[in-house]
Amino acid sequence: MTSDRAVHRVSRRRLVRGMLVGLGILIAIPPTGLAADDAALTAEPTRIIEEAAAKIMAVLARKDEPAEVRVREIEEIAYALFDFTTMSKLVLARNWRKLDKGKRAEFVREFKTHLSRTYGTRLDRYDQEEVDVYGAQVEVRDDVTVKSRIVGGQFDGAEIAYRLRNRKDAWKIIDVVIEGVSLVSNYRSQFATVLNGGDIDDLIAKLKDKNFVVDEPETKKAEG
Repeated sequence: MTSDRAVHRVSRRRLVRGMLVGLGILIAIPPTGLAADDAALTAEPTRIIEEAAAKIMAVLARKDEPAEVRVREIEEIAYALFDFTTMSKLVLARNWRKLDKGKRAEFVREFKTHLSRTYGTRLDRYDQEEVDVYGAQVEVRDDVTVKSRIVGGQFDGAEIAYRLRNRKDAWKIIDVVIEGVSLVSNYRSQFATVLNGGDIDDLIAKLKDKNFVVDEPETKKAEG
């Protein structure tokens, strides 16, 4: 009898402990998966990406218009969204501090041109149905990563995440992660290789050459 009571007390304690643990988990994890403060912080960046995606999809849908017109509109949308100066700092890392004001401005200009001509022209080849913005999370420095995936078309299911930072009361994109590959990290590695064997003038010269080459095939195609 004593043994049965002891077993009953132990079972009861385990049941109560299990209920408390379960209740603690429910309290710790809100239904949305985000703490209230996090949800408030991610709301604006999420809205910005949703609206930008809708604008870009609307531009791409106008197939009867010349490609260069649509690409120019997409570039304008991107220019308003991206913080090219912060991105330049991130890709150059410690080398940024070695540059004077003039060289910094020159690099930002060429890097911005390179990004727009490399990725902007590719956007016109997309034929997806829509972009699903499905989540967001707070990162270090209160940056926010907004997660999206392409639905439909040849890139169906592709994951694209945008990292935004609030500067001067405005949220701007400072990195894009496509299928797990960070644009900033990728360029930082490429640029470091050039800078290890040369200087910033060599890097800027290479960017200028690439910017010209990106345009050249399209020009030849139009001439042909």
